[in-house]
Amino acid sequence: MKIHISSKKQIIQVLMLFVVPLVVFLGVYNFYTVRAMNDRIAESGRSTVYLYQTSLEKDLGDIDIFMANLVAGDANYQQLRYRMDPMEAHLCAKEITDRYQELITTKQIIGGMFLFLDQNELYRERYGGSYSYEQKTALEQYLRELTRSEPTVGKDWFVHRVGEIPFLLRVLGSNGAYSICAVDLNRLSKPQDTADYENGVLFYADGEGEILTARDWAAEIGVDPATHARDPYYLTRGPQEYLAVQSFSEAAGIWFVYLLPYKGILNHLDFIQILLLAVSVFILVLIPISYYLLKRLFFTPMEQLVKTMNAIKSGDLEAKMDSDYRIVEFKQVSDTFNEMMGEIKELKISAYEKELELQQAQLQYLQIQIRPHFFLNCLKNLYALAQERQFGQIQQMILALSDYLRCLFRDNMKLVPLADELRNVCNYMRLQRMSASSPPVCEVEAEEGLADFRIPPLSLLTFVENSVKHASLPGEELRITIRAIRLETEEERYVNLSVTDNGSGFPPDRLEELNSAGQVAYSEQCVGIMNVKHRFALLYQGKCVFSFRNLQKGSSIEIFIPDEEERK
Repeated sequence: MKIHISSKKQIIQVLMLFVVPLVVFLGVYNFYTVRAMNDRIAESGRSTVYLYQTSLEKDLGDIDIFMANLVAGDANYQQLRYRMDPMEAHLCAKEITDRYQELITTKQIIGGMFLFLDQNELYRERYGGSYSYEQKTALEQYLRELTRSEPTVGKDWFVHRVGEIPFLLRVLGSNGAYSICAVDLNRLSKPQDTADYENGVLFYADGEGEILTARDWAAEIGVDPATHARDPYYLTRGPQEYLAVQSFSEAAGIWFVYLLPYKGILNHLDFIQILLLAVSVFILVLIPISYYLLKRLFFTPMEQLVKTMNAIKSGDLEAKMDSDYRIVEFKQVSDTFNEMMGEIKELKISAYEKELELQQAQLQYLQIQIRPHFFLNCLKNLYALAQERQFGQIQQMILALSDYLRCLFRDNMKLVPLADELRNVCNYMRLQRMSASSPPVCEVEAEEGLADFRIPPLSLLTFVENSVKHASLPGEELRITIRAIRLETEEERYVNLSVTDNGSGFPPDRLEELNSAGQVAYSEQCVGIMNVKHRFALLYQGKCVFSFRNLQKGSSIEIFIPDEEERK
């Protein structure tokens, strides 16, 4: 089965065959370019981190060697592990602290060296920096508790914070004799110590990712080493954007985090790369502009053409296409289409006029069928009166008949007011009262405001005449009731005309035929009724509804006519 697709979708699909691959290519290329630039910047940062990390790990290795030699091979330290004379213990401790001082002088990162000797109740320290009394007291108290519990003795370097000062601690010793080194992380050399602050910032975090140096500033720019532990680099989301490179030192047990101010990718691209990036942005901007132009020049005219055709399909022959188009082909199609619709309209008017002529001929033929039927009845009645020599009644009947014929011989091709039709019925009933020995009784109930409602002539009269002719029962007075009321539904308003009698009713087979939707065969008894139905069908285009039914005694005929403002 062939699949149909609109021209709009077809054009867009063709354009997408070229645009999408190009946009994807440029997007991938730009992504690769940005990624390559970031990798290059990150590689520079990693080199800086490597330099400072290697320097710290070398210093820590030197300190480890010094402390290991001291604990394992220094004679003074070995003697101090046992109880000895206070003076000799003091001299041995001084020898050790002098070596401490030499190491502190060599390694500027050391904040302090500490010696704890429980056997000789000695505590000695050497500080490599200026610390307050409270800081020294807090550090000493922590170290005393640490050597008593011995949880970290002999293990790697670990972090402990004293106030705002983070220390890397190393504890060696046993049996109450301990040598401790405290490296002050604030004393480590950093890029911001020797260069412009804008060129990069290095700070440290413990193994859990908690910031150790520059804590407030790092928290403000959104640094999180633990979350990005596996990332080669990442961008911060603070007030100023930074590219963060970090590395974990197994020897020190801390993170080295290096931040480079991220000034945007354009500052790191060459001319060709910037040009390609600008072309990519330009193409992306051209996509909605191109769609707008396509919509204005092609899609909108096509949509208007389809809309105009749908309007014409719905019956609006006045609909025309706009011919003010910039595309020559659309203007030609529009002009040709409008000319074609003008010719179609003229042909349709001509065909409609011929159809009206045919309908008028059919109506005239139906009217002619009714007139002889009624005239014969009147002549029979006059003949009966003449036989009885009732010349006065004949005169009155001729006057009544002349009034009736005056209405009858008007232009019956047009609709007449309901009041005129009811007046015609009254004339007919006068004729019946003059000629019949048991004349029928007719009652009229018309809703106020329906006097000018227009209906086909001789319509109600035909049903009244049919009741008089076929519904009368011997020995009973025939009563005929005519009602005219308005009915209103949610969708439309109708005028309901009904003719009811108390006669014999319709034969069942004839009743079924009268209520059928198809054509009903003519018969001698129903020629008038079929004429009325035919005329209503022609005049109201099938919108009028007839209902025939038998009552408990008699019959009822109802007509439902659309209530329009004016019908000529």
